[in-house]
Amino acid sequence: MGFKSKIRNLKDCAVNSMIYNNYYDEDIDDNLVYLESRDGLDFTGNIFRITEELSTGKYGDLKIHVHAKPQVVDKIKAYQKNYNLKIDKIITKEAMATKTLEKAKYIFTDSGIRPKYVKREGQIFVNTWHGTPLKVMGKDNTAEEHRIGNVQHPLLSSDYLLYPNDFMMDKMLNSYMIEKIYSGKILLEGYPRNSIFFNDSNDLRKLLDLEGKEIFIYMPTFRGILMDRDNEGQKSDVENYLLQLDGKLNDDQVLFAKLHVLNEAKIDFEKFKHIKAFPQGYEIYDIVNLADILITDYSSVFFDFANTRRKIILFNYDEEDYCSYRGFYFPLSDLPFPKVQTIDELVNELNSPKNYDDSEFLDKFCQYDNPNAVQNICRHIFLDENVCSEKAIENNNPNILIFAGALYKFGIASSLFNLLNCIDRTKYNFFITFKQWEENILENHEEIFELIPENVEVLPIRFNLTPTVKEKMDYNKFYLSEDEIDCPESLHKLFKRSFDKQFGTVKFDAVIDFDGYNHDETLMFASSGLNSSVWVHNDMIQEAKCKGNQNLNILKEVYSKANHVCVVSPGLIEPTSKISGRKDNVSVVHNLNDYNSIMENSKKEIELNENTVVYNNDIHEVLSKDAYKFITIGRFSPEKGHKRLIKAFNEFCKNHPDSQLIIIGGYGVSFDETCRLVDSVECGKNITLINNISNPMPILARCDLFILSSFHEGWPMVIMEADTLDIPIIATDIEATKSMGSYGGHLVENSQEGLLKGMSDFVEGKVKPLKSSYEEYNKEAIEEFLKILT
Repeated sequence: MGFKSKIRNLKDCAVNSMIYNNYYDEDIDDNLVYLESRDGLDFTGNIFRITEELSTGKYGDLKIHVHAKPQVVDKIKAYQKNYNLKIDKIITKEAMATKTLEKAKYIFTDSGIRPKYVKREGQIFVNTWHGTPLKVMGKDNTAEEHRIGNVQHPLLSSDYLLYPNDFMMDKMLNSYMIEKIYSGKILLEGYPRNSIFFNDSNDLRKLLDLEGKEIFIYMPTFRGILMDRDNEGQKSDVENYLLQLDGKLNDDQVLFAKLHVLNEAKIDFEKFKHIKAFPQGYEIYDIVNLADILITDYSSVFFDFANTRRKIILFNYDEEDYCSYRGFYFPLSDLPFPKVQTIDELVNELNSPKNYDDSEFLDKFCQYDNPNAVQNICRHIFLDENVCSEKAIENNNPNILIFAGALYKFGIASSLFNLLNCIDRTKYNFFITFKQWEENILENHEEIFELIPENVEVLPIRFNLTPTVKEKMDYNKFYLSEDEIDCPESLHKLFKRSFDKQFGTVKFDAVIDFDGYNHDETLMFASSGLNSSVWVHNDMIQEAKCKGNQNLNILKEVYSKANHVCVVSPGLIEPTSKISGRKDNVSVVHNLNDYNSIMENSKKEIELNENTVVYNNDIHEVLSKDAYKFITIGRFSPEKGHKRLIKAFNEFCKNHPDSQLIIIGGYGVSFDETCRLVDSVECGKNITLINNISNPMPILARCDLFILSSFHEGWPMVIMEADTLDIPIIATDIEATKSMGSYGGHLVENSQEGLLKGMSDFVEGKVKPLKSSYEEYNKEAIEEFLKILT
């Protein structure tokens, strides 16, 4: 870390110290209200209307604080003047916003919330969101499914979620995977921002000198995905259409246009005669309510404007392109509104009366909207008057949270998915969590999400640690020490707060660190104060010696504090208890063998992924050869013994020159090194390396011998996968394979010579398929797992 980075890091820790002093030491201010719209990027809609209502003074002596980015401040000040808003403070700095959050009794947002905020007991958090969805969201939006935590977190932190119709409630709860665990109340009440549509707009028409004018509003939606948007391109498209339209409007017609708030590009309205920007100083929907006709495309504004019963036109000129990357919850053809693709069609509809029946649409999507919605909500929240309809989620299944690491192919991810595939998921609510910024998640989330078993949901970790100055100093000392030291109490405080920040509002019956390799998450789960378990997949003492990637101080802390330390093999009991100094919390929980899925996947065609690398040969040609075909599957990492396997195979090829060796790995640091080794040996042309393939089973099924060449393992699942497909197995004689007993295959000396001897034994007919039965094995493994959940 460079000097500037260290300074930034220190400053950030100092900010954290200030924020969390409030969290730990300051009382909640019962009169303080914090409001935030669109992550501070706007001040509009529901949040504006709630602020307006609270400014009437009917709800006590409240202090109203609004968080907004600096560029929004002038807009808020204009609103204060035009609407007589009683805002006590506008907060522009992130740190001050979060500090205020930690003291406020009442919190209102229509999207996210400050990332360092930790919900406190006694706070009342209301999330109104910002509109009924037409476009798919959350897990339904494949492009952004892995970032679902950005929305889950503020939703799960909320005491109240507001929905103006049952459709929206169902889609929000399901798409963000909170329909089983949201512990607050759902308010079925009209949207505050929609109350204006039940009022006439005569006063504002007169004020803006629009009397006698026919007014059109054009509000196109945001295009693209949040992290990859083309603001200038969208502005250019809109300007082009507006120029064409401007020439076809008459002098008694005015069109107000506004781009989506996420599109920051500005349109030059000086180019137009009949088309104008939205008047400044007025809330958006006050201007929208002026409209005789609303023009939009895929924006949720039409759900709101429909309350006026006035005409809506969908100008969906790019429907085919838009649908290619963004799906809808129902087809546009289901909507009653006229749809046009050209300017001439649009002008024709603008000059035609409303000619469709929207009664069914109104019943479904404007279900709870009413003119008194904002008053009802404020009375319900601030005056404890039971005027809004409330609903609570009822689900009595135990909630189990599982940290799954980076979900690399094979190994730990396979073990977890095997377990979840085999267990009765109707009796438990399983949630997988992971760091949503992990490189493997970012690159392969579509593939990963397809592998997650049905009825298992995800709660991604959204934030990294946010230590105070003292916590950071203690963290560095503890993590970097080469001496045996105890974990300081300040770190327990840090990790408990981090867990609460991520998940604290959810009631979990058990938390499981199934990965066991990520130190921060391991300590966070162990510090949660809940029934915690940590998995041990390997001899961690040997891991530390071999790869130097394990801090035994951290493992000692976790293994000694966790309720359950789950080793996947009896052979791991001794080295694990040697780290922690205790055996009473160590249990053997075997990995399951999902044999049905293995058989099913083995019958599929070989499919190479976009990021699959096949080195040296065409895999189809290799498998078609009339020769011995040997295979191993395991990450490209030193402990897997690929180097000695290649050298042993090179010797074997001297007497069997047509033989083939296939090495498949999902990830690891040694792939390039392994490629160079293959190039350097005489039989290199007989060796094929495959990096990153979702389904290796069709390849495994067509091989003659599986070889486990590892120096150490936990409970190698690949052996059981090969066994399921009746592939003979040779394996190094290590503690893990000895612990597997009859499932371990034909054991050979743990050396290059031993591997060569195993290959020769196979040729001589001494290595036969095991043909094991896994039904009883899986039943016992499931019982082992279920014991730790209670």
